Amino acid sequence: MNRANDLSRIRPHQKKLSEAQIAAYRETGFLTVHHVLDGGLLERLVAATQRLYDEGRVLTEKTRHYDLESAHTAQAPRIRRISSPTELDDVFVDAAFNSLLGDIAADLIGGPVKFYHSKINFKLPQGGAEIGWHQDWPVFPHTNTNLVALSVPLNPSRAVNGCLQSIPGSHRQGPRSHWDQGVYKLNCNASMTPDDFSRVVDNELDPGDIVAHHGLVVHGSSQNRSDDLRTTYIIQYAAADALAYSAPVIDSRHRNLMVRGEPATHARVEAGVIELPPDFSAGYSGIYSLQTADKK
Repeated sequence: MNRANDLSRIRPHQKKLSEAQIAAYRETGFLTVHHVLDGGLLERLVAATQRLYDEGRVLTEKTRHYDLESAHTAQAPRIRRISSPTELDDVFVDAAFNSLLGDIAADLIGGPVKFYHSKINFKLPQGGAEIGWHQDWPVFPHTNTNLVALSVPLNPSRAVNGCLQSIPGSHRQGPRSHWDQGVYKLNCNASMTPDDFSRVVDNELDPGDIVAHHGLVVHGSSQNRSDDLRTTYIIQYAAADALAYSAPVIDSRHRNLMVRGEPATHARVEAGVIELPPDFSAGYSGIYSLQTADKK
């Protein structure tokens, strides 16, 4: 870890969002912010992601960091996800902790914020898998629902290549079941209604933009129908006083490190009955694998 990424010293929070932007996030459950990342950081993220993608070509099976399609080969790589890239290149630490992304997360959390996990998702060309409708919080429930994910596109994200889709206001309807008849689906497709579908918003973005979404907003994405790979760096943040009830689906040495503010001395607990996910302590197969198993 270089000095620029010394995480023993927490950066002071500098507010980046307007009150109108924060109010819009609280109303809809998500917020798009354009032209967030400076060009230098974006270039470094793109270069590091390309390096990691190229290094994954030689793999023959899934690893802790790499999730592969069964058809993956060095000549025709089919990498679906790189988990915990903060362990693989310092630029991902720099973006998550030291850039204004940490300030935006603190603005939306409304107080001290910690890092929970990160990943790079690749939506493969010509049929890259859709992601079923889901909420993040039920997959890794915490003592309160004050979680926010920041999606950072590394190339243009459009409806045709399967951009993120969100349902405004769905975060105010509470958690939905991600189980169906005793089987864990990692989606809430069974609960979707015509009203939900009528309100879907395509979160189309350019590199340098971000979209932030609340831990309870219902979101998903369609297949990639284009000829180009769609690549997104996603950082999951949590309020300092939100403590996880279950094992992490993506773990790293950076989990629960503070990004802005001081660590919590008490957990804030929201009342209610919490439906737990499966025990992921022995490993998490990933949303793609679970969806594939669901179709068998």
